[in-house]
Amino acid sequence: MKKTDIKLVESAKKCPDEYEEVYKKYSTDVFNYLWYRVGHDRDLAEDLMQEVFVRAFAKLDSFKNRGYSYRTYLLTIAKNTLVNYYKKKKPIVGIEEFLDIPIEITQDQELNRSLEAGILWRAVQDLSHNERDVILMHYKNGIKTKDIAKVIAKTPNAVKIILSRARKKLKDHPYLKDMFHYSNTSHEYTKPRFWGKNKK
Repeated sequence: MKKTDIKLVESAKKCPDEYEEVYKKYSTDVFNYLWYRVGHDRDLAEDLMQEVFVRAFAKLDSFKNRGYSYRTYLLTIAKNTLVNYYKKKKPIVGIEEFLDIPIEITQDQELNRSLEAGILWRAVQDLSHNERDVILMHYKNGIKTKDIAKVIAKTPNAVKIILSRARKKLKDHPYLKDMFHYSNTSHEYTKPRFWGKNKK
């Protein structure tokens, strides 16, 4: 029987080696969250993903269950890590440009839907940063409103308003829900960096 997130974290607090199980469970989710937002730069997404887990591991002892999944907690750190990266590396305007969205969809969908979906992705790029992030988390990742609120540090009602505003801007695109079926990139297991250089 698989351990719940809370049990995994509690085990890791007692034995830090156990944190690798958390890493194995969520590294691909965090990687893809970042990959979609850094122009599909694999190396950068990998580096930022590792930084997310370094930060989470460093805060392990102080982590408390506040009713959100550990995945939501990690995505919150990922969002903040990404914003900090862009503040340091690029002008603030660069934050508005960190999506290079793919036009491919699953093979069983018809060509006309593929073309429509490609147009949809282009339209998503024209949304504000918050609208884009909320639309991606809700339709691409299937994250609940209350969890999105935690990630972007807003109330659930504020998230609903952002979603409603974004949907109105995308009202001419009938395949919004198809976004969930767009392929994530494959991510092979990589050695976690949160233990430092001394861990083999």
